[in-house]
Amino acid sequence: MRVIIESFTRPDIERMKAAVSRLAGPLESAREGASDDVTINLRCYGGCPGQRVDFQASIPSRGEAEVTHVDELRDVDERFAAAVRPEELAALARQLDVETLMGLPANKDEGYVPDSLVGSVVITAGNARITLWFPLEDEDPPKGENATMRIERGQVPFVLRASMAPPSVRPVLAQLAAVVNRLTGHRSPGAG
Repeated sequence: MRVIIESFTRPDIERMKAAVSRLAGPLESAREGASDDVTINLRCYGGCPGQRVDFQASIPSRGEAEVTHVDELRDVDERFAAAVRPEELAALARQLDVETLMGLPANKDEGYVPDSLVGSVVITAGNARITLWFPLEDEDPPKGENATMRIERGQVPFVLRASMAPPSVRPVLAQLAAVVNRLTGHRSPGAG
């Protein structure tokens, strides 16, 4: 997993931590401006020319989530907005440990084969931004290995193997998948 941390000063870090903490707390706290416009963007894309896919879900702490899905092979081009439940935002924020994300190794040498499926999660709050990049597959992992994230976007899923994500970020990625799958009308295996 490749990690990019941008625009961080000590005050930016503290504001991001505080915003995420308030979002994870009681609903009244999040309503008092505590969300500070925390946004989590998931993007899954790749494929050969004529078979490219691009799936994006933007989940803001205020307002509706926006989802776009383009799949050239299956002639899909959809865009919609959907409400995110306050309890979903709180569950996401509870799994989101800013300090842990900042401590992940940058892994700048990690590269991706052209046309491969790639995923990214970008977390922003104020001037702070953390980006996670990771390889995706379009099938379940081999027997004996778990998937950290499985986005059910249609006929073919986007799957992130557990071995491709540090253990410290697996819970937030699994929770993000649960929210996105609910938004798009799908349920992850094992989701409640």
